[in-house]
Amino acid sequence: MAFFLAVDSRRSIRITEDSTWTRTAGNVQSTRGWENLVKSIKEKECVPFLGAGASQGLPTGAALAKDWADRVGYPYHDTDNLSSVMQYAVVMEFNHDANQLKRALHRTVFSQVTLTTDQLDIHHILARCDLPLYLTTNYDDFMVEALLRAGKRPTWNVSPWYSSGVDDDDERRPPLPEDPTAERPLVFHLHGHHSIPHSMVLTEDDYIDFHVRHARDGREKSLTPEADRAAIVPSYVRTRLRRAPLLFLGYSLRDSTFWTLFKSLMIAMPDGQRSTHVCLQLDPRVKRRAAVREYLDKRLGRQQIEIFWMSLEDFTAMLDSRLRGT
Repeated sequence: MAFFLAVDSRRSIRITEDSTWTRTAGNVQSTRGWENLVKSIKEKECVPFLGAGASQGLPTGAALAKDWADRVGYPYHDTDNLSSVMQYAVVMEFNHDANQLKRALHRTVFSQVTLTTDQLDIHHILARCDLPLYLTTNYDDFMVEALLRAGKRPTWNVSPWYSSGVDDDDERRPPLPEDPTAERPLVFHLHGHHSIPHSMVLTEDDYIDFHVRHARDGREKSLTPEADRAAIVPSYVRTRLRRAPLLFLGYSLRDSTFWTLFKSLMIAMPDGQRSTHVCLQLDPRVKRRAAVREYLDKRLGRQQIEIFWMSLEDFTAMLDSRLRGT
């Protein structure tokens, strides 16, 4: 299984040392890397994984954190740390009622924004790829909106990390499709959806609860249909994660959310099923590229690390061109 990682709104992807390289507008790109990615998309094997940097029109996590840090008088220096700021807000301003804060975000932020009509937006490009599964840690509707505009009939669902088990199902969650297809794809919100505010993984406590549940589910060998619906990640999604190339878009290498997510995916897979490829899209303006490369090599261990130095905007334009064969 291959990993294609697009990190932050300007980061991600890489290929092997013997790849053929081209240079466009100062960006070094791997021809073999693009061929592998496009092939996995056209064969409907690729699973896109969307992070906050992919959602144009919404505030970034850092911007939202700084806004709320000012509102609640957050006393620490990490004012761009969304989970820490929101944890402080819940305790100090909302009397430990996290759902009240989440409902406020639903009303004032996420229900006020719609997907751009720009056809080079990554959601529109991915919607035209005819894939059966899209994963996201975002709370917005953008991927579902793009699929609807592309003439698909998507379904969506959220991870029930917040429930206590099979007997605590949430009637607002849509039913899980048995077998998603290109015409009826599934958009799975791993960290919740704004229309179900209590499903949003937002505070430090939320992240702890989410990963405790995820670790517990990972020990289960087989699940009944009822238990599968109550699992953090349903069996269909887990199966795809084990065998499909993953395309990460909109994550930051400095974001602990990305590393926690990536590590949990690795731990959940047996050694023989883990990826030997890791592809990273990185900010072309980053300093000391060689040092970053060495750090990633050591941190990610046995995975081969392949890097495209380009912004997400450049990446999406290039992907669109490659998919069109131009």
